[in-house]
Amino acid sequence: MDDHPSAELEHLRQTCRDLQEIFRTSFDGIFVADGNGMTLMVNEGCERNYGLKAADLVGRHVSEFEKKGWIRPVIAGKVAETRQRMSATQLTHEGKTILVTGIPLFDQGGQVRRVVINSRDMTELVHLQQDLAIARENLRRADGEREELRTQLLSLEGVVLQSPAMRRIAELALRVAKVDSTVLVTGESGTGKEVLTRLIHKESARAEGPFIKINCGALPRDLLESELFGYEPGAFTGAQRQGKHGLVELASGGTLFLDEIGELPLDLQVKLLTVLQDRQLVRLGGTKSVSVDVRVVAATNRDLASMVAERKFRSDLFYRLNVVPIRIPPLAERREDILPLVRQFVDEFNRQYGFSKRLAERLLGRLHASSWPGNVRELRNVVERLLVTSPGDLIGLQDLEAVLPASGGSDTAGMKPKVQELERRLVEEAMREHKSTRAAAIALGISQSTVVRRLRAPQPIKGA
Repeated sequence: MDDHPSAELEHLRQTCRDLQEIFRTSFDGIFVADGNGMTLMVNEGCERNYGLKAADLVGRHVSEFEKKGWIRPVIAGKVAETRQRMSATQLTHEGKTILVTGIPLFDQGGQVRRVVINSRDMTELVHLQQDLAIARENLRRADGEREELRTQLLSLEGVVLQSPAMRRIAELALRVAKVDSTVLVTGESGTGKEVLTRLIHKESARAEGPFIKINCGALPRDLLESELFGYEPGAFTGAQRQGKHGLVELASGGTLFLDEIGELPLDLQVKLLTVLQDRQLVRLGGTKSVSVDVRVVAATNRDLASMVAERKFRSDLFYRLNVVPIRIPPLAERREDILPLVRQFVDEFNRQYGFSKRLAERLLGRLHASSWPGNVRELRNVVERLLVTSPGDLIGLQDLEAVLPASGGSDTAGMKPKVQELERRLVEEAMREHKSTRAAAIALGISQSTVVRRLRAPQPIKGA
């Protein structure tokens, strides 16, 4: 009997010690004030959150904290006054963001006896939210820029961008056009290197300036230097009395397109390197440097890296030219562009010659299936030849065979399934656009029965 009160007392003491330890070690800050706003207790979490010691806070009225600029806003007084739970976001003198909730405790008479404030440091979360907002804004801006690029791509006159490869190239060209970086365009002959270079010029800030093309492989060696860099009066026999500006000077303020750059002689490569590095040149027969403001785009169908290894092209010039390399794939690697190019050329030559000619379905299939070793240039020439030499307005496969004799039997046999599949796709595309077999037949220049037959034809097995 005598042991019972002491055991209960020890239990109460242990409970008190437990509560004190819980109060002290709580990760969240715990702040306790009386009903009049005097600070009674502050735990370690609260010290950490506010960057203040308990000794700085205990015994002070809560109104002092805001006056001293330590915490803003202070809510303990408002909790006591309103007798309601209240939450707020505080800013500390260290720049931290603290989320707090104040709770009133009442005595038996219903008066506010204590105000308990729980606090948690939200600074890191706020920073993460800010970072997320910035990331979202950057993403929104990038989406906007990408959409602007897509809009630009849709309106690029004379550039066919049906294939993913050409869309990627055009997007890169539009980005590069906004700066003056030197560009090296590579690819087989006839792939459209000059078309891409003109696009870069047209979309650049230099669009109103000159576009000067120099074919480094077409000019005679003894004229190339004087044509490129100009000459002073009396520089050589036959020179103009007043001297002459070179093409590099004439391109100042605009774009200088150096086609077939791999054909440039080694001694002239040194002078071109000076233009790229210092934006200056010296005319033939002169000693004075002339400043030039040009954006250089070079093009070649040769492997300049191999030429550097063989000491046929200067490595320093190669690295100066190869700042932004753009490779245009051959037409055989981007077959999606063939038929759009054909339609573009048909429209061009119909306008140029006053024709109203169109190509038959089977002819389109043959054009699509061909390998086109001469690339876009060869395709354009063939389309022009077809329109000029064919007597009727509907140009058929027989007209192509008159212009380009058919390949051997094995090639033709291998081509037939591809042609048939393309014919079916063309008919399906026409049906989606024109809705009826009659309208589709008129658009394609074939009979209505042919449209029906193509739609009924079995589809090839994938991978067969």
